[in-house]
Amino acid sequence: MRTDRGTVRRLLRHPRLDMAVKAAIAATVAWLLALQVPGVREYAFYAPFGAVATTYSAVVQSVSATVRTVAAILLGAAVGVLADLLLGPGVAAIALVVGLGMLLAGVPWLGDSRSYVPVAGMFVLLIGHGQELGYAASYAGLFLLGAACTVVVSAIRPALPLERADRALDALREASVQHLGLLAAALDPDADEDVDVPPRERLSEPLARARAEVDELRQAARVNPRARRRPADVARRVDDFGALQRAVLLVDDLQAMGEDEPWGTSVRRLPQELRRPMAAALRELAATTAQAATADSEPGRRRSADRAVVALVAALRRYDADGGSDAVALVVSTVVTTLRRSLSALTPAEHIRLSSSPAEALEDDGRADDR
Repeated sequence: MRTDRGTVRRLLRHPRLDMAVKAAIAATVAWLLALQVPGVREYAFYAPFGAVATTYSAVVQSVSATVRTVAAILLGAAVGVLADLLLGPGVAAIALVVGLGMLLAGVPWLGDSRSYVPVAGMFVLLIGHGQELGYAASYAGLFLLGAACTVVVSAIRPALPLERADRALDALREASVQHLGLLAAALDPDADEDVDVPPRERLSEPLARARAEVDELRQAARVNPRARRRPADVARRVDDFGALQRAVLLVDDLQAMGEDEPWGTSVRRLPQELRRPMAAALRELAATTAQAATADSEPGRRRSADRAVVALVAALRRYDADGGSDAVALVVSTVVTTLRRSLSALTPAEHIRLSSSPAEALEDDGRADDR
């Protein structure tokens, strides 16, 4: 019973249901209003069509879609009127409308509304029946009426998709943690069996999904009283995505070094005394990624990750002191920098201070042990 209630609650709170209800209300209101406009009753269906076509989760997106679509309709209508004046209705006029309409649809500013240019041109040419200007005005005007209904309905209770952004961020965080764990296992010489390094594309989908959801949240927060009442909620999610995105891109760089050989060697062929602390640092970074948030004010796992990176630096110094290879030292130094940049991306500098040097980190550990 609890599961059923939870499922019903999630369905009722799903953003698609919210959009569907708003679109239905806006289309109904638009249809009723269009029927009251004298002289255009036969074209009244363009009003609910405009309402549906401009329904988005964010009010600003609906406004933007309205402006672009009406502009595309008017542009297409002008093409249709021009073709009728030059060639009259017929095959040649159709070819001109479609050809010129498709060219004009390439204007970048039109965005997703570009397809309306040739379509509106065809409607004006074929349905206008000698009254192209009147038909074009009715088409654009009724579409604008429906779009206006959508904007008003959406503005009454604007959406703020916080939960959807949270799910996308959680999925990206989980994928990043798993990826780092597998990468650490693949580098660890003490692993029980060989582990295949996960493909670099594995993080592309959750990263793209999180980017899209956070971008939509940012759009929805504009001209939104709910967002003004909860500014920290939106800002925190935007910051969390920025930190995760930087960490993911740096991890991708790290894995690229496992596949490339910039100095004739790769991280998978490094000496065991360097791969062990490197794998440990990756595991600590994975644990930090799982727990870190940009709103944190306590170091938490970040201090352990900081120490793990310092341990890798210490191992590299011992390797250099024993006359190790310069190529290996260069590769490991790059890994150290990448690990530290990833950790820094997950650490809010205004709340938590990481060590500024390996020596400082060791001193901090000594003071902590004395206490």
